Amino acid sequence: MTKHNHGSSRHLEKNTQTEKTHAHDRVTMPLAALAVPMYLENLLRTLFSSVDVFMVSAYSEKAVAAVGLINQFTFFLILVYMMVGEGTSTLISQYLGARKIREAGSAGIASFVLGTVFAIILSLATVFGAHSILGLYSLESEVYKFAWEYLVIYGSGSVFVAFNIVQGTILRAYGYPKDTMWANMIANLLNVFGNAIALYGLFGLPVTGVVGVAVSTVVSQLIACIILAVRIRVRKGIVLPWRNILKIPCEMYRKLLFVGVPTAGENVSYSVMQMVIIGFIAQVGTAAMNAHVYTYTILRFVFMPALTVGSAGQLKVGYWVGAKKFDIAERKIWVYFSLAFGLSMTLMLLCYLFRFPIIHIFTKDTATVAMVSTLFLVSFFRESGRIPNIVVIPALKGSGDVYYPVICGLVFMWGIGVVGAWFLGLKMGLGLAGVWIAIAADEWIRGIAISLRWKSGAWKSKALVHHDESESHN
Repeated sequence: MTKHNHGSSRHLEKNTQTEKTHAHDRVTMPLAALAVPMYLENLLRTLFSSVDVFMVSAYSEKAVAAVGLINQFTFFLILVYMMVGEGTSTLISQYLGARKIREAGSAGIASFVLGTVFAIILSLATVFGAHSILGLYSLESEVYKFAWEYLVIYGSGSVFVAFNIVQGTILRAYGYPKDTMWANMIANLLNVFGNAIALYGLFGLPVTGVVGVAVSTVVSQLIACIILAVRIRVRKGIVLPWRNILKIPCEMYRKLLFVGVPTAGENVSYSVMQMVIIGFIAQVGTAAMNAHVYTYTILRFVFMPALTVGSAGQLKVGYWVGAKKFDIAERKIWVYFSLAFGLSMTLMLLCYLFRFPIIHIFTKDTATVAMVSTLFLVSFFRESGRIPNIVVIPALKGSGDVYYPVICGLVFMWGIGVVGAWFLGLKMGLGLAGVWIAIAADEWIRGIAISLRWKSGAWKSKALVHHDESESHN
């Protein structure tokens, strides 16, 4: 072997060891370093989403109806792309825990490939099927026009949404959640600014209405995509072997879909369940519908901190399972559970103590205020039962134990949540309170089943990454 080859070999070995050390340092960071940026990102996304609706409503009520309708389809697109993201998060975190840096990079490349394939298929289906999709609804001509414009433009640029989900997942899995937080904050600010130009004609520019809003959304997603790509490029701990894109085995894609597909199915089932339950509430009356919407809107801010603890915990569990540190994972999840429980109950108590000022932000209707106050009481029961489902379920998925929580979700959400909502709310005449009691019962029973699964340790045999496997393609 020549002197040059000896030098190259030593250099490659040194780089590989540096990558392992750097990745190890990032994934062993404290939970707060992962959870806090993720919480701020979710909080800002929720706030900006509310601003978005407010701005469009000031322009046209028919535009609000059109955008609201299309948001149902955009939510479906995001669910599909999140399917890839879920698999990516679990697989990369387990590879990092096992110190398999090259395989972690290959998983990142595979997620880009899958995201691109799904984005192309869904974009084409959305653009060329827009008329067929909207034809399923009886829409006024102006609402139809707005909806078609928004759907075609958003669908054309949904590939950027897919890339943002994949890139954001990769950065978080490697321990860089602040990068995704800042990228999404910038994108949301630009989106609001673009909406203002489109709807109010700032700087003397023409008012472009819904078309401008859709373009603003796509452009802001494109900018976020570029920012995230740059952050991945400059992060030394992230090495994506693009030159081996054609050498990644089918097994890598299978593992990504093994986690992602069941999770997507569970999310779709949950969304359909919510639609069915809203149908039950609609039969109770308009005031009940309003009370449900207001209460759920408030509760999003109550369970959001616990939700981010669960998401951060999923990454930590993936690392520990990859490193075969099952005892640490088993113990730490109960610590995270206690933290999430304390946060949610504290916020729920504050909401109840200051319920009237909070409710009056949304409405001053006496009947609606009374119903929301009642739902706040039920929510102590609901939110305490929700904690295992937003902390332990992500932990199970992070370990590779995917199908058990999905089956529990399907059985209990429909068998307890939907059936119970119909029985208590409509059949027994308890109205909105009865519906919420049934939903809370679903959370509690499902949470107990999930907690017992974690306690059993069955998840320890579900790891997707093993130390004796050889998946290196470099």
